[in-house]
Order: sequence, then structure tokens, then C-alpha cells
Amino acid sequence: MRILIIEDEIHTANRLKQLILEYNRDYEIVATLSSIDASVEWLKENDLPDLIFQDIQLKDGSCFEIYKAVDVKAPVIFTTAYSEYALKSFEVNSIGYLIKPYDFADIKRVLDKFRDFSSLFQIPQYENLKEIVSAKKTIPKKRFLIRTGDIYKALDSSQIAYIISDWGLSTAYTFEGEKYALDQSLNQLVDQLDISEFFRINRNCIVNSRSIQKISKWFNSRLKLQLIPKRAEEVIVSRERVKEFKSWMGAY
Repeated sequence: MRILIIEDEIHTANRLKQLILEYNRDYEIVATLSSIDASVEWLKENDLPDLIFQDIQLKDGSCFEIYKAVDVKAPVIFTTAYSEYALKSFEVNSIGYLIKPYDFADIKRVLDKFRDFSSLFQIPQYENLKEIVSAKKTIPKKRFLIRTGDIYKALDSSQIAYIISDWGLSTAYTFEGEKYALDQSLNQLVDQLDISEFFRINRNCIVNSRSIQKISKWFNSRLKLQLIPKRAEEVIVSRERVKEFKSWMGAY
């Protein structure tokens, strides 16, 4: 069986590959992809795999952007770090899922199901699943516990102007010009913050709508933001997120 893995965390992708091959050494991992663009390109240029393991939230956006760009007629097993997603709805659509962190027993469960009932697996209705995922976010996190040395303080989410990820470290910048290291990754933060106030504009940045002072057209169909407090580096909305960003700005 030919299996495609789409996962942006390298160690997680390697672990998943190891567990799949532990289940059956004869299975072939045809590729391990980590972004929307790479996935779209691969799916357009290669024969469809027999099964896809798909992380729901990638660093450069939602996995559903892939399936808007490419018509994929292959069964999918979704992976997610957030158990609050409407997983029962995924089951109704005969789509397997895994909650991170998973182990061999979890892999065996979904692969046993696929082996025994593969003919019953339907092609995902991606727009419906996207709506399910979008509707089942957690209660927004109102504050974060910040540690500086031996001192702890509470940082209200409303104080955060934007969050930047640099080499895997998430840093929150406040409207007052202070900055604080956060323990969570952007993948985790984007699901914890209030979606009416915060939006992930690219793989490295989440912005508060109140921090956006100016929006300008940018080359390659992107947008450039001027934020408060001002950043020396250019802040760009990635091409894949522009449409959703415009909708978000107009909806709230």
C-alpha cells in the first residue's frame, strides 16, 4: 500500500512513518510533505496514493486549502492535536482520525479499520469538514501565565498585539511594546485564541485585528500590513491566506 504523509512537524512525521512501517514493513511511504504548496505540487504531479495521513493545521494554513486546489480522490486519515474537533462527524463521513500524541495502538486502530473496511471509506467532503473544524474551536484563552526567571505574571490575551514564531519559539508582543516568550507553538496558539480577534497571516505570525494600522497590496497577490507597535521587518499576509484574511477582516 502506498501512503502519503502531510505533516509539518519533522519529528512527528518521522514518528508516524516509523509506526506505519512497524505495522507493516511492506507499506510504502511515497512522500512526506510539510506545506500546502508542496502538497499541491506533489498531488498534481504524482499518482494518487492509496491512503493519506493529513495534519489538519499546517504552518502555512489549513489543510483544506490543499483540497481546494487539487481534486483528491483518496481516503484520508486526519491528525490533530485538538480533541475538541467534531470527531464524531468525521466518523460519520467514514474518515479516520488520530489525536496527537498518538502511539502504535492508535496507528493499529486506524490501519486495521482501513484494511478491513477500505471499501466503505468515502472521499472526504472537504468543505463540510472545514466547517466542522472551524465551528468546534475551544473556548478562547483569556490569559497566559508568563515566566521570567523565578517570576510569574498573567498576560491577558487582549494585551497581545501580535505573536511571532522564530526558530520554533513563540514571542508575544504587547501594545505597550513589551515582549514575552510563550510555551505554545503557533499551531497551538491559533486554536486557543479568539478567532474574532486573532488571525494567522502566515506560518510565522498571528496578528490581533486591533494591531493592524494599514493594509497594502503587495507583489505576488499578497498583502502587506503595518502593525502597532511597528516592526522593522515586513509583515506579509501569505498568498494562500489572503482570501480568508479579507473575509476575517470583514466579518468582525
